[in-house]
Amino acid sequence: MAIKTLKQKDLSWTNIDEVDDEALSFLKKNYNFHQLDFEDLEGESQTPKIDSYNNYLFIVLQFPHWKPDTQTVISQEIDVFIGDGYLITVQHNRSKEMKNFFYRCMKNKMIKKDWMSGSSGFLLYKLIEALFHNTQPMLNSMGKQLYEIEEKIFSEDHDPSVVKKLGVHRRNVLHFRRILDPQRYLVSTLAHTRRDFLDESLSLYFDDITDYLNKLWSIVNTYRDTVDGLHVTVESLINHRTNKVISALTVISVSLLPLTLLSGIYGMNITGLPHAENPFLVWMMFLGLLVFILFVIFIMKKKKWL
Repeated sequence: MAIKTLKQKDLSWTNIDEVDDEALSFLKKNYNFHQLDFEDLEGESQTPKIDSYNNYLFIVLQFPHWKPDTQTVISQEIDVFIGDGYLITVQHNRSKEMKNFFYRCMKNKMIKKDWMSGSSGFLLYKLIEALFHNTQPMLNSMGKQLYEIEEKIFSEDHDPSVVKKLGVHRRNVLHFRRILDPQRYLVSTLAHTRRDFLDESLSLYFDDITDYLNKLWSIVNTYRDTVDGLHVTVESLINHRTNKVISALTVISVSLLPLTLLSGIYGMNITGLPHAENPFLVWMMFLGLLVFILFVIFIMKKKKWL
């Protein structure tokens, strides 16, 4: 566990990359936060929310994160304590995006001055903006993969694995949508919250994030509709292919019935069968029946009944 603090004039930013006894002890020793907030930190993943107190806000944020090993979208939770002159971010799972954001601010003096010269509310805005702007490449990648799946579905060479890939993307789109939806209302609430560190001048900044989240929401909804459409298309193609196979098997079975019947009759030890003593004529009857069957199949194919 690492606790790192950045300071710029009257503003401090403390980043905690893991919740453990040391982190909880540090917070309880240096800050007078409510006991319920510590219980939320120690507990399992929380629903995105804003808890308002007299001199600070406790915010639970979630943002989408791509997990390469399983090719899935998961949620990353960051808990935030924000008050006059300080911002504390607590990660439940170490986030690469959060780490890059913190070290970028720590190592670049110009960025640090830009982000931390104002209030803690402005630093929170820059943090939320960066975290959600990092999701755009993830969405672009998902869109590109959906396009490739669509091309495979409508190509002549059907890939059997496309059904599984489509299912994976459907799950990812739904996860992304489930994570994104509560954040739109949370950021909108921040835009209308009035504190010394969240004054009216920051409303435009948080409204800008809300507009960006609504844009992401529209893209995700488009992907959801695309996945649902492709799913229906795949089912239709599978049903059509199955029907063609069943039709072919039915034609073969029905075509063999007259020949089977004829062979069964002449295979019985019965006297007086027509031309039974003349093998040539018997074979000609079989041949004639076969030609008639092929002719019927040809007519049905020509009329596109098969």
